Amino acid sequence: MKYLSYLTCLLLAVITTGCFEMLEDLYLNADGSGKYQITVDMSGMFSDPFMGEMMKQGMKEETGSEALEIDSLISFTDMQEGGLPPTLTDKDRALLEKTEMRMRMSESEEIGKIIITFPFSDFNELNDFNETFSKLNDSDAQGGMGGLMGGGGAFTGSESLWELSGRTLTRKVVTSDPDELIEEMGGEEMMEMVKMMMSDATFTTTYHLPGRVKKSSIPNSDVDGKSVVVSYNFLDLLEETPDTGGTIKFKKN
Repeated sequence: MKYLSYLTCLLLAVITTGCFEMLEDLYLNADGSGKYQITVDMSGMFSDPFMGEMMKQGMKEETGSEALEIDSLISFTDMQEGGLPPTLTDKDRALLEKTEMRMRMSESEEIGKIIITFPFSDFNELNDFNETFSKLNDSDAQGGMGGLMGGGGAFTGSESLWELSGRTLTRKVVTSDPDELIEEMGGEEMMEMVKMMMSDATFTTTYHLPGRVKKSSIPNSDVDGKSVVVSYNFLDLLEETPDTGGTIKFKKN
C-alpha cells in the first residue's frame, strides 16, 4: 500500500541513528476495558540535518512532494507483504482488524511518530493480542513491523503476560535467553552495532489506572496519582535484561 516501503525504511533509518524513543501506554478503565498503545517518537530527527534531509528525499521519491507532511492510517493486514501467516486463527485476524497504526510525519510541526493502538473490551484480550503478534514476529510474512508490539519484545527480548484481579494489575515479563536474543538480532556483531546505535534511545511505559495508585512493585516506578511511569535506557534493557514486571494496586475510582 502507499507509504509502506517508505514507512519501513524510515523506521529502520531512525532506529539505527538512535533518534527515537519508544513509549508504551496502557489505559485501563474501571470495567476492565481500555487501550494498549505503542508510540515510536522520531521527532528528534528534525534537529539532525542529515536525518532531516534524508527524510525529505525519501518523501519526494515516494510521493513526488517536496514537503514531509504525512498523516496516514495503515492496516496491519495490508502490511504483510507475503500475506498473513497460515498459523493465524480467525480470532487473530479479528484482533489485527481492530489494531490501528497511524503514521504522522510533519516537517512544519517537527513531529515524527508512528502510533500503534489496540483497543480491548476485556483485559484478557491483551494476552491474546501478544500471542497474535508473536505469530507475526515468528513468521517470514511479518513485513518488518510486527516486532514493534508486545512491549518492544523484538528489541528487548521479552514478552509480557497480563492479569487483572479486582484492583490489582499484574504484569509478568518473560525474558528470552541472551543467546537467543543475539541470534534473533543477527549475531554478536549485529548486536554490538545495535547497542552502539541505540545507546541514547529510551523505553518508557506509562500505566493509566482508573483509581489512585496505592502501591507499585514494578522497578523504577514513579507514581503520580492515577499513573505509574517506568523508564529505561534501551541499552540497559539489552545488556542487563531487568525484570520490568510487577504489580500495581489502585483504589476504586
